[in-house]
Amino acid sequence: MSLELDQATMQRLGHLVADHVARHLASLRDQPASRVLARADAERLVATPPPAAGQPVEALLETLTERVFPYHAREPHPGFLGYVQGCPTFPAILGDWLAAGYNFFAGAWGVSSGPTMLEVTVLEWFRQWLGLPGGTGGLLTSGGSTANLMAVIAARHAVAGDDPALLPRLTVYASDQAHSSLIRAAWIAGIPRANVRILPSDAEWRLQPALVEQAIAADRSAGLHPLMVLATAGTTNTGATDPLPELGRLARREGITLHVDGAYGGFAALSATGRTQLGDLSGVDSISLDPHKWLYVPFECGSLLVRDPKRLRAAFHILPDYLRDLDVAGGEVNFADYGEQLTRYNRALKVWMGVSAWGTDALAREIEGGIHRAELAAELVGRSPVLELLSPARLGITCFRPRRPGATPEELDALTQRALERINGTANFFISTTRLRGRQSLRICCCGWRTTDDDIARLIAEAEAAVQG
Repeated sequence: MSLELDQATMQRLGHLVADHVARHLASLRDQPASRVLARADAERLVATPPPAAGQPVEALLETLTERVFPYHAREPHPGFLGYVQGCPTFPAILGDWLAAGYNFFAGAWGVSSGPTMLEVTVLEWFRQWLGLPGGTGGLLTSGGSTANLMAVIAARHAVAGDDPALLPRLTVYASDQAHSSLIRAAWIAGIPRANVRILPSDAEWRLQPALVEQAIAADRSAGLHPLMVLATAGTTNTGATDPLPELGRLARREGITLHVDGAYGGFAALSATGRTQLGDLSGVDSISLDPHKWLYVPFECGSLLVRDPKRLRAAFHILPDYLRDLDVAGGEVNFADYGEQLTRYNRALKVWMGVSAWGTDALAREIEGGIHRAELAAELVGRSPVLELLSPARLGITCFRPRRPGATPEELDALTQRALERINGTANFFISTTRLRGRQSLRICCCGWRTTDDDIARLIAEAEAAVQG
């Protein structure tokens, strides 16, 4: 039996899937924001042996619809405000389907020149939007975690190369608000865990250049070798952006690398308010970005931009005999030479489709809307007699908790957790928590474009009811 299907059958099945996805997206507001199964229940519904004989696709889709698809957090839902959600537009989804259907190999120019040029093009868009200098380059990745890892490896290779004596002496510097992927990247890259300096943030939740400078001086005096500053443009906790121009000047004086995790906040540079909150990004040595967040494309899609992309090629390029036919020279690019993947999915198509279908003006308006909705939430919390703001609204993120005079910190933490459970238990909303200066906090992230001002007002009303109930 051949695995080939005729065109009419492929079209019929493709329409089934397209219709299913369209119905799902069109009815999101009528669905719960999240629905979770216990492991035992999930195994009962899903864990079956693989069939020896094939089954009709229609039956498979029916099984998925009944047993799998209902049980997940619906990130594109207007009430999903937890973590940093993905909320792709439909043209970007179509781009993902096209990339999967054509099955482009995005690792080498010689077998994918058109799709590779598309990736070159969208990376140049990113460079221009962020105001980075000409010559900056990089690649698309699975996400910000991979982009951060590749940035650390490239910086490590540029300084330590293959010197086994230098690697144990390398040190990196980050704030207590840095994303966990930055810390993990340093670990994976071979930086000793004891040499990853986690420095206290300031009153605005930002990395303090004076503390970095002091830590660098102390490490040099101890015979260690400072490698890089791991800064952030839009922290996951509060949306804060580190003082990047000052950190850039410090890094240049010290002869070390400034890498910026802009996975969440970087694309806010498309909007006027976002550019103001981010500040000047032009002095960074490298920056990670996640189109699958504030550029509204499907998972997985991250990116890394490096001021000197030759650093990436020096760290990752390898040319085995079986790839010599695909080696390039001049202006052609093999993206497999710039990162850890040889076989690469084409992520550029969904970015190009999403941006091209809507235009940057429309995307900028949605980013402005997300920033505004976080500010609206902060305003409503500020007027509430039973809620208090824990951090100012920045880049679409607001942190708050119950207000109860006379309550102990432990009682407030417990009340905050109960409020979370009551809010999420309604299924109208899904929010998350974090800890700020040791205090339990409710946290919302407003980057989903389906969320409205009315949704934010309802959420704060539900939060008040949860505290008072």
